[in-house]
Amino acid sequence: MTGARAVEEVLRDGGECGALLRRVDWAKTALGPVETWPQSLRTTVGIVLASNYPLYLAWGPRYVQMYNDAYRPICGTTKHPAALGQEAAVTWPEVWDTVLAPGWERIQATGAPIRVEDLMMPLERNGYVEECYFSYSHSPIRDESGGVGGIFAALMETTGRVLNERRLRTLSALGAAALGQETPEATCREAARVLAANPNDVPLALLYLTDAAGKAARLVSQSGVPLGSRAAPPEVSLDDEAAGDTWPLARVARTGEPLRLEPVPGALGPLPGGPWPEATSSVLVLPMPRPGHARPLGFLVLGISPRRALDDSYRRFLELVASGVTTAAATAQARQEERRRAEALAELDRAKTAFFSNVSHEFRTPLTLMLGPVEDGLQDPDEPLGPRQRQRQETVHRNGRRLLKLVNTLLDFSRIEAGRTRATFAPTDLGALTADLASAFRSTVERAGLKLVVSCQPMPEPTWVDRELWEKVILNLLSNAFKFTFTGEIRVACAAHDDGVEVSVTDTGTGIPEAELPRIFERFHRVQGARGRSYEGSGIGLSLVRELVKLHGGTLSARSVEGQGSTFTVRLPRGHAHLPAEHLAPGATQHATSLPAFVSEAESWLGAGDTPVLHGDVPPSAASATVLLVEDNADMRDYVQRLLSGRYTVETAANGHAALEAVRARRPDLVLSDVMMPGLDGFGLLRALRASPLTSDIPLILLSARAGEEATIEGLEAGANDYLVKPFSARELLARVEGNLALARAREEQRQVEQARRALAIVVEQSAEAIGIADPEGRVTYLNEAAQRMLGVPGLEAARRTVFLDYFPSEDQAFIRDTVLPTVATQGRWEGELQLRNLQTGARIPVLYNVATLTDTRTGQPVGMVAAGRELSEQKRQEAEARRRAEFEQQLIGIVSHDLRNPLSAIQLGASVLARREELSERSLRSVLRIQASAERAVRMTRDLLDFTQVRMGGGLPVHRRPADLHDLAQQVIEELRISHPEREFRVESDGDARGEWDPDRTAQMLGNLVGNALQYSPPDSRVTVRVHGEDARVLLCVHNEGPPIPAEARKRLFRPLQRARTDGANAGRSIGLGLFIVKHIVESHGGTIEVTSREGEGTTFVAWLPRRSTPPAEAR
Repeated sequence: MTGARAVEEVLRDGGECGALLRRVDWAKTALGPVETWPQSLRTTVGIVLASNYPLYLAWGPRYVQMYNDAYRPICGTTKHPAALGQEAAVTWPEVWDTVLAPGWERIQATGAPIRVEDLMMPLERNGYVEECYFSYSHSPIRDESGGVGGIFAALMETTGRVLNERRLRTLSALGAAALGQETPEATCREAARVLAANPNDVPLALLYLTDAAGKAARLVSQSGVPLGSRAAPPEVSLDDEAAGDTWPLARVARTGEPLRLEPVPGALGPLPGGPWPEATSSVLVLPMPRPGHARPLGFLVLGISPRRALDDSYRRFLELVASGVTTAAATAQARQEERRRAEALAELDRAKTAFFSNVSHEFRTPLTLMLGPVEDGLQDPDEPLGPRQRQRQETVHRNGRRLLKLVNTLLDFSRIEAGRTRATFAPTDLGALTADLASAFRSTVERAGLKLVVSCQPMPEPTWVDRELWEKVILNLLSNAFKFTFTGEIRVACAAHDDGVEVSVTDTGTGIPEAELPRIFERFHRVQGARGRSYEGSGIGLSLVRELVKLHGGTLSARSVEGQGSTFTVRLPRGHAHLPAEHLAPGATQHATSLPAFVSEAESWLGAGDTPVLHGDVPPSAASATVLLVEDNADMRDYVQRLLSGRYTVETAANGHAALEAVRARRPDLVLSDVMMPGLDGFGLLRALRASPLTSDIPLILLSARAGEEATIEGLEAGANDYLVKPFSARELLARVEGNLALARAREEQRQVEQARRALAIVVEQSAEAIGIADPEGRVTYLNEAAQRMLGVPGLEAARRTVFLDYFPSEDQAFIRDTVLPTVATQGRWEGELQLRNLQTGARIPVLYNVATLTDTRTGQPVGMVAAGRELSEQKRQEAEARRRAEFEQQLIGIVSHDLRNPLSAIQLGASVLARREELSERSLRSVLRIQASAERAVRMTRDLLDFTQVRMGGGLPVHRRPADLHDLAQQVIEELRISHPEREFRVESDGDARGEWDPDRTAQMLGNLVGNALQYSPPDSRVTVRVHGEDARVLLCVHNEGPPIPAEARKRLFRPLQRARTDGANAGRSIGLGLFIVKHIVESHGGTIEVTSREGEGTTFVAWLPRRSTPPAEAR
């Protein structure tokens, strides 16, 4: 076998690697020429090249290599194709002494194969030493002598799987270690510890956190580099991007994007390479983003392994490390900030309580001096107050009692918190005491339309309570139930249990959202948006109840379903062993003191309905403004209403929802709203009004007890027009209301003026007419787009550098100065035809020009003039064209009427004479008749053309009415057509009276055109039917043929000029398409109508209705 043939035979197929092997000069290798290869080698080579699995062959003592296409990627970009036919020691020097040579020597010695899983082999196959992993089996190949002739390798690269598993373990450990930390610093330290355990992927890690000012980042943890080294600066500025001797954290902070740094600046290196001898030359700097903040929470500087390329998988791993650390650090920071907020809130609560305690003590003296004289005045029999003054004093007394109740509550709470409460516990019939306290609310509850159910069983033994404190517990719970219940009942129950007493207050009110239940007993906490009879209160009622119950050694719990109601349950233990002995007073008697204040406050809520009420104590004028007052406090609502009703129509609403209904029912001129209200508060009402285009411009004044610049700014920034702090004087309230109404009226007038101005500007700018404005000196101040185009002005700025006269030809300027301008000055306007000049081309433009004086609306003095010009160029051109066309048509009519009619008449006459001669043969007669028919058709076409021209010229078709019978007329038309169409069958049907006043010639022309059309578009052997039917006021003319139907699209334009129903070869050229157009005009000239029906298998029918006598249309006269 020759060498070439041996190569082709042994190394056939094998794809790319097979082709490369066939080009190797094997004679120059240790294997020698292919034809000398042993059969064992040839067989093994064939197996390798035919396989789709990565296979490798090393033969002979020099281990000459061959492999297939599936193995080729293992060689990378630097070893292939040189490795084909090359000795293994030359191709793989980096692993020859450590892996390949020892293994293959053992195979040579023992003849046993070797199997290895996930072995790390540092290969230099892509230009750098690369961390690679392989699973392989090396097996001996026996030669013909029975010895080991070579090594057969089947292997699979497992680098991707090994790396992914290792990185996944790192991410899992990172999530477990970092997420549970309490501070961002602890999170970063745990992250560094986890990353240090995987130096193969992260040879170094630096974790920085941004300081509070956002000016610098400080190092909090690291791995792979020692503290104090150049690579681990303790602080990096975030304002200096130009610094080249540190990590570029400032640039990453600005862009918010990861940054790969390669090579690492020399000032920071050399950097350790983890387990590898090479230094780390590339790092990835990643931000730790913080939503809502300009600066990131921190940064990670992560080294890239010197033995791995930063491919998508590697980059994704590093980004996931950063994401995991960011999430854990942000969570820890949120917990840290939450703890700080909780501590601050607790301190604020203590400060509030201390402040209220001090202030409340100071309030009691002036309150006593206020309430005492007011009560004396209300009860004075010697000098009784009049009705109006009594009403005012009662309002003062009610609100003074409310203030005193609030002061007492704050004092009670501050004493409890300070541990200074002096409770005196005495044995009490708790059921009877609770029932008595609840009964005091019965009248108020029932007046509200509710039911009060008291179910207090007799107690088997007395319960040790402080009667005064227990009174506050029950009254607070009852007051709370009444405040949030609008339908149903309030139930008070008291029952004994084995371990003590249970007292519950249950209502069918609005309930408490589940998310709010855990906070319901917190000091100063309110359920936002809860619907109640009033929004007023200190927010410490339930918190006080809980503290009072605790003083009794009991517990307080709450159950609630939103929209269904709530139950508050107090449990007190039996006996007194749980109470301090020094506070026990078996014989003490106490008297209730708080009851009147609670009941009085509950009664004040009864007026807080949801329905707006129109008040009209002082009848307002028809033009007076309407003010909507929104206030949940009945006394405040009545007081403000009385102040405003003398000047305005006042409507009132008790909360925001009711106010919205009132606004929808009747738009007010101004809304005056309290801020703190149940349900929808003042700010919610403000947002709702501003959100709707229909109400966004209603002025709104907020009333609030919150004083201070911050509260005012908050209200104004929310969109309020004004913010009035309680208490306010009557004069201040009236002045604010009147001022805002005046501003609203001014804004509305300005809005209407601006709206009209914008509309006018749009009309002027979009106008097709050229419009310009000039000042009194003639300087142009404005040209619209149409004027700029017409006059060749490149923009408004260029126009403002011109004067009025620049746009007129020089020969016309004297006329403008001497005639137009004086007329405008004396009469206010001038109108006429002028020529304008295009500044760029010099072209003259004829226009209809209208110029008028502009005057100041306040002084009446002229401030300029406005001019409008409508270009007449097209109109002039059309007028000239119309004159030319009219002259042409007149000439055409003369030609047609004289030059065509005369020879046609001669042809008709001659044909008629010939047709009557007896000596003509049948064939000659047919020829004469065809000549006669063609002449008649030419006459009709000529007549149609003349009629069409007359209609187009606007003259209409002349109609000369006289008595006629359409039966006779139809017979005459058909008889004439029988002569020219002897081969066709005609049928005439007549019924009814067909006499009337018509133009017989025009009617015959119409009928002749319809029958001619029927003959033209029907088969020669078919029949044409004409029917004349007389009715009371009109006569029907019907022409029917049995031809094919007219297409629907053709029927739409059938009566237009120059239209044909069909243009097939048989009928082409036999009509000019004016016949039906003339027919329609003749019918309409007689005041009639015409229509057509056409169906497959039924033929086509034209139906014309002609009135017996009608005034013809103006255009037909």
